[in-house]
Amino acid sequence: MQTEKYTLPFCCPKCGGELVSDGRVAKCTLGHSFDKSKYGYYNFLLGSAGGIHGDNREMILARRAFLSSGYYSPLSEKMSAYALEYTRPSGLLVDVGCGEGYYTEAHERALASRDNLTRVAAFDISKEALRVASRRGGGISYAVASAYHTPFSDGSVSTVTNAFSPFAREEILRILEPHGFFIMAIPEMEHLFELKELLYKTPYKNEVKDPHIDGFKLVCDERLKYKMKLSCAEDVMALFKMTPYAYRTPKEAEERILTLQSLECTADFHTFVYRKDT
Repeated sequence: MQTEKYTLPFCCPKCGGELVSDGRVAKCTLGHSFDKSKYGYYNFLLGSAGGIHGDNREMILARRAFLSSGYYSPLSEKMSAYALEYTRPSGLLVDVGCGEGYYTEAHERALASRDNLTRVAAFDISKEALRVASRRGGGISYAVASAYHTPFSDGSVSTVTNAFSPFAREEILRILEPHGFFIMAIPEMEHLFELKELLYKTPYKNEVKDPHIDGFKLVCDERLKYKMKLSCAEDVMALFKMTPYAYRTPKEAEERILTLQSLECTADFHTFVYRKDT
């Protein structure tokens, strides 16, 4: 019985050619091949000699636990509404630095409510993140890759989304189709400020930069700010462990977090929608 083959939304990271998969191995016309992992993703991170890239397992699992509790659902809903509004039918949406797939899955659900032709792909540099993300199921294609060497051909992507991940302007411009859209979320000034007050003697507010990006036109932007009430010690610790603060905080400050049974904390985001100029 002949195995059915299908074209992936990714391109070959070595030559840029089209990739065709039989569900186990993806190959291009020049013979470059990439195995599909048992978790369901492809690894396109070239030149990797082992080791840990990106977020580790502890951070990924903490983020999954925290996000699954719904604390960031207003942001997820806002980003997915933008994805639905600005991604053309039959297009391709790519989630950059997808992490454990929380936002990607929300985008895919929103787009699937409209049609079954719009494709969704996502990648992250962390294998640990992709092991969690690819188990979410659905019609999302996942890969391990770098934001600075994305596995997509020139002008092949309708919409790029990015929630708190590294911003590689040149790559996003390269892969976006003419007048394609870029949807981004960043932390605003007071994001998690109460957590910082617990950790640092002199807590700082986030710096928010000029929203202008060369090569893009700003279509719309919105600040999203609200209070989160973390009702148990497990949620407080999950929030702490999913942030970089867990790896650069003095021991005595971490011990203060361990004593908390609840926490009221500010969520403060800024979302942007940009259109590629050409």
